[in-house]
Amino acid sequence: MANNKLVEKFREENPGFPQYILDELNSILPKGVKDADVKKILENVQNEYQDSLISSNEAIGVITAQSVGEPSTQMTLNTFHFAGVATQSVEGLPRLIEILDVKKTLELPQMKIFLKKDLKLSEDQIKVVAAKIKETKLVEFANQSDISVEENIVTIQLDSKQLRKLEVEEESIIPLLDRRIRKTSSVENGVLTITGEKVPSLKALMNIKEMALSSVVFGIKGVKEVTILKEDGEYMILTNGISMKHVLAIPEVDTYRVSCNDIDETYSVLGVEAARAVIMREIMEVVKSQGLSINERHVLLIADVMTYTGEPRGMTRFGIVADKLNVLTRASFETPLKHIARGALMGEENRLSSITENVMTNQMVNVGTGMPRVSVKSKK
Repeated sequence: MANNKLVEKFREENPGFPQYILDELNSILPKGVKDADVKKILENVQNEYQDSLISSNEAIGVITAQSVGEPSTQMTLNTFHFAGVATQSVEGLPRLIEILDVKKTLELPQMKIFLKKDLKLSEDQIKVVAAKIKETKLVEFANQSDISVEENIVTIQLDSKQLRKLEVEEESIIPLLDRRIRKTSSVENGVLTITGEKVPSLKALMNIKEMALSSVVFGIKGVKEVTILKEDGEYMILTNGISMKHVLAIPEVDTYRVSCNDIDETYSVLGVEAARAVIMREIMEVVKSQGLSINERHVLLIADVMTYTGEPRGMTRFGIVADKLNVLTRASFETPLKHIARGALMGEENRLSSITENVMTNQMVNVGTGMPRVSVKSKK
């Protein structure tokens, strides 16, 4: 549908107005709408937008902290939500802490993987793709294994049916074995043979067998479990374990719709903007899962503060607090004596420019009505 002429005129007259709002308005205006109705709609949209703007010199950080902090006190301390076989998700306060602290190790790292729609894969083909993602150890390809102390070898009979099903070549297994046994390994006619150490020993051969069977020879290392789910009539693969870089390299995967709940992993693969999007999405999901409500603009501010330096930083004394220039602001968060002592030794100055340090020193807070300075000229 062509753009409405009155909307385009409004766009030209108000260049500072958010363009995405006008684009959406153009897309939803019904065909044959009257000019008088469009003018009324534009007037209402402009009023709504003006009402949504924050007041000048408002303490948005304090408002955001209050708006997010209060609902978080109502969150459960630990909730496991089962979505499928061996699949669960951490919710509530523990998950919110993981997000805000940008923890390196998650209690339950997960990926949501959608497949390309145009391929129209069958259920069996989707299972094969899921198998390519899940880490598979050699023990899952082995029918039986034997140890011969006399010959000083370990032999493992491979399951040829399982190898054919996943299109795995016997020879491709050797380079993926534990690096300590690769050079002494060979495979022929479905039998993997591994030679032991120079001095034959039952214990050494048992260790070699254990190393071989526990080697990841197919799939993506670190992805422990995969679950195939149907969402809105479309199949999705949910994983327990993360490796976005390797998942994006699988031809059947829709690279535009792969997501994970690990902020650092997203940042390392897709960059800071994607990490910011993960922070916003994950916080909103935690809030909604608890039946609570937070205005998304508060979450946008949190995501911006955590990523404005170009990398995700947690709300900890080693993260965004470490970037604070003023010693009193740093001291207000954690370990105050340490920060004050270091500031004194380094001769740091404090201009009392932020809210925190003005509150600490009983000064006028420079927000809202505290911003203007008024003086009265007395009569002579």
